[in-house]
Amino acid sequence: MQRTKQPTMKDVAKLAGVTQPTVSNVVNGSESVSAEVRERVLKAIEELGYVPNALAKGLKQQRTNTVGLIIPDIESGFYGEIAKGVEKTLRASGYITFLCNTFYNPDLEKVYLNALIQQNVAGIIVAYPLVNKKIYANFNKFNIPLVVLDDKVEDESFTIPSVELNNISGSRLAVEHLYRTGAKRICFASEPLFSRALQLRYEGFRQAMEKFELEVDEQLILIENNQYDKIKMGYNLGAQILLNDAVDAIYASSDNLAFGIMKRLQEYGIKIPEDIIVIGYDDVPLSELISPTLTTVSQPKYQMAKKGSEILIKMMNKEENETTEVMYEPSLIIRQSSIKAVKVNS
Repeated sequence: MQRTKQPTMKDVAKLAGVTQPTVSNVVNGSESVSAEVRERVLKAIEELGYVPNALAKGLKQQRTNTVGLIIPDIESGFYGEIAKGVEKTLRASGYITFLCNTFYNPDLEKVYLNALIQQNVAGIIVAYPLVNKKIYANFNKFNIPLVVLDDKVEDESFTIPSVELNNISGSRLAVEHLYRTGAKRICFASEPLFSRALQLRYEGFRQAMEKFELEVDEQLILIENNQYDKIKMGYNLGAQILLNDAVDAIYASSDNLAFGIMKRLQEYGIKIPEDIIVIGYDDVPLSELISPTLTTVSQPKYQMAKKGSEILIKMMNKEENETTEVMYEPSLIIRQSSIKAVKVNS
């Protein structure tokens, strides 16, 4: 099979209608480029899947003992646990973790990827990848081992080692529990469906609703369009939920989203779970500390982080992995936010 030619800076410049030095300025974060030109260049980079050849100076250098960890939100209880699991596992094998927080910004993710390449890191772990998969398709040329956590990046021409959760099953557990409480009018509340994981949670929700013969009211599908603080996002979605008196249960795509929703409902005198049942997703530490405690779909966060790190360590040591695609099964942790009348339906 003929190998596909990797896009070059010249290709990006041609597509964006600018010079190669301008492309270089954008890649290096120079402020001398106008916002309009910067946008054109970034769009061309995204479309072509271009990754700057930052290894030109470092190809002959020895790899460092540093591993880059790219996550979207270190303040999130979920990704905080992921970071701890990765750092502890890598440290035990003599590697130092370099943390990169993207704030759910795909452009910042590209900046970090380029910076890690320039630093000649030994490997990279990406949780919740946001950039065009073409970027990762071209990553092989740098010969830097890469593992994806909490998602999967795949194409016909390549597959990157990944560790993820069975999110279809997670939603099925949540909806089945709601069904057994007697809930009929179930609201699905979510952050933007940017990631494969969230898309599968939504797909699993619809599949489970059909399985248990529960009606999906499209007015009760509340999905935010913009990414920002999840608790604030949930608080805002809670205002929309208050407009519909018929809602008797809420399935939130993350615990933090559920926290915000619960706060808004409680401010208006809504009792949880007496008036409305709430279920979250992730089982972050705060979920068992709030009042009422939150029923949630639990992910084995530490195990996922440990397994992804172990796969990467073997790749960095050029050892063969038994498997490079690992899927964990979720479990449902039942707490006070859904404790009423379990098993009404049978």
